[in-house]
Amino acid sequence: MDERLHKHGRFFDVWSRFYRNNLFGRELRRIQRMAIERLRVVPGQVVLDLGCGPGDGAAQLSDAGAVAIGLDYSQGMIDSAKKESRLRGRLLRGDAGRLPFKDGAFDKIVCTNSFHHYPDHFKALCEMRRVLKPGGLLVLVDPRRDHLFGWAAIDLVENAVFGLEEVRIFSLTQWCQLLGQAGFSDYRATPGSVFRPMERAEVFVEARA
Repeated sequence: MDERLHKHGRFFDVWSRFYRNNLFGRELRRIQRMAIERLRVVPGQVVLDLGCGPGDGAAQLSDAGAVAIGLDYSQGMIDSAKKESRLRGRLLRGDAGRLPFKDGAFDKIVCTNSFHHYPDHFKALCEMRRVLKPGGLLVLVDPRRDHLFGWAAIDLVENAVFGLEEVRIFSLTQWCQLLGQAGFSDYRATPGSVFRPMERAEVFVEARA
């Protein structure tokens, strides 16, 4: 087993116990809802919620008529998500760097605030590209390096305090470079609203396979 991946899984196993019970978690869920709105889901589309956490996003997708599949490496998060009756049989524990799906399996993918925890960031992005249908849409949100709050949250807290030295975030410019290298044909990376400090510290990626 990749010990780096296992270490991050343990971190989220603990986080799963408190995710819904604090202001930080509520803001993360609000940002996740924004990301899902950008997907513009059509009923019947097959959508992957990558890094699905306790299942809030996958449940929202299901309510919108999508065939929502949730994948997370943390068993604690998956156990929490299984409490959602709408998601029974649609949750998997797995590695974003080795997605257990065939090529072109999904119409759309949403991934919010988990990408920086993936040990091999570029490989995970290539896997997202692989499992999207041609023209399929990825919407991804993550802290960004070119903002003080984003840098502090990851490099000073998750890295220095929690010892997660593999975490890595990218600037808006770096995101565009990564998306092009991973084979996405049409993409953009923009910051969140200037009126919301936590949202402003994030990058909102939209990319077509």
